[in-house]
Amino acid sequence: MTAEAPLSYAQQLLAAFAVHDGGSVFGGGFVNWCAHELTGPVTPELLQEALDELVVRHGGLRTLVVRDEGFPFQRVAEPAPVPLRVHDVTASTAEERVRVTARITAEALTRPLPPDQVPLIAADLVRFGPAVSALILMIHRTVADGWTMQVAIRDVVAAYERRLRGMATPSGPVPQYADHALTEAAPDREKRILEALPYWREQLSGVRRVGIPADRPRPAPGTAGSREKALHTFVLPDPVVAGLREQARRLRTTEFTLLLTAYAVAMAGHAGQTRVTVPVLSAGRGAGDWDGIGFYLNGHVLRLDLSGAMTVAEAVAHVHRVNTEALQHDVPLVRVLEELPELAEAAFDARDVVPAPMQLCRPIPRAEDPAASIHYRRLTLPPDVVRETPVMPVDFLWVMEPYDSFVVRVTYDPAMFDADTVERIAGRFRSAADRLVTSPDTPLAALPATTPQEVRR
Repeated sequence: MTAEAPLSYAQQLLAAFAVHDGGSVFGGGFVNWCAHELTGPVTPELLQEALDELVVRHGGLRTLVVRDEGFPFQRVAEPAPVPLRVHDVTASTAEERVRVTARITAEALTRPLPPDQVPLIAADLVRFGPAVSALILMIHRTVADGWTMQVAIRDVVAAYERRLRGMATPSGPVPQYADHALTEAAPDREKRILEALPYWREQLSGVRRVGIPADRPRPAPGTAGSREKALHTFVLPDPVVAGLREQARRLRTTEFTLLLTAYAVAMAGHAGQTRVTVPVLSAGRGAGDWDGIGFYLNGHVLRLDLSGAMTVAEAVAHVHRVNTEALQHDVPLVRVLEELPELAEAAFDARDVVPAPMQLCRPIPRAEDPAASIHYRRLTLPPDVVRETPVMPVDFLWVMEPYDSFVVRVTYDPAMFDADTVERIAGRFRSAADRLVTSPDTPLAALPATTPQEVRR
């Protein structure tokens, strides 16, 4: 296993944010977390073994970002036991169990998880009885994106199940994050990047605004409350989601393109402009990285023009073309920002216009074993109890999660955005998504404006 490697491009992007946000990326509070209900008998001793196996198998969970020995790099350290706290709690209803899990998660998130100490994972087990419990996992975001959290819970439960069956040996190797970083630094990868960068120079040269206007300027770094995020969530109704998927087939595009179009329309409506620059986050993983643990996130910036007498369907065609070209010229976002310093300045330094990245998460492939002793289910915890930390240290982030239901989670800085503003943007998005399904020939100019009162209905 590789002991040292350069920072991945995703980690370099985080480091760039650290320069501009006061270094919170490398603090002990910048963690990703998930909470799952476990059905079946769980003993702390076997769970500890399963968690420790996860750290041994996945070098990403012991990959430290070294910043004090010259140019930053990553170093894979030796394994160490995972801190596991066990809580025995009485809760008779599912609602009570969720509230208790949320409270314990909130408490766990107040404990620092230093990015310079191994392992970069901690866990809390909440036992409600002999056959129902909750497992809370926390991993530092320098080595964990949303996909990682799905891999982690899947692999922990699988390791636990093997132990119950007396099969302690895991099946086969898994991708290592340091190897991924080395692959990114390979000469053939650099050649492809250099070939694609002229496209991005042409597309984004001269961009001075990235994102949407805020209600108030960005607070200075270190200002009280400037790093705390608020959360607005809503569910996209199942008929609308089904309609978007069917419409995508008719228009020979993807569900993501339609969602991106609705988002771009909402952003343009909020900005009062027909030309918008939208950052889009992607998983940043090839097929060989699907079972890996690490921070693989990538993204690209789309310059969209929704002007003229364009209909909703014509907007879809435009977004499809621009996004397809971007994917054909896919390069690490940090390299584009290095190539275009004016774009980086607009993204990082503007105080009144805020980058508003959009991300569509996907559930990872998961084979259910009906004979398994332990089954797990993702819990949605009440946002009034558990604080939110976006996947990137940005002031506005739009994440869509089509898991059990299609949930949209908007994290934003309440020092910069009013709740009513976020509700109006959400209303515009839902209105555009609905028109994509019911009347795609509607002119964009005819889309109704929404008020906070209408959004709440």
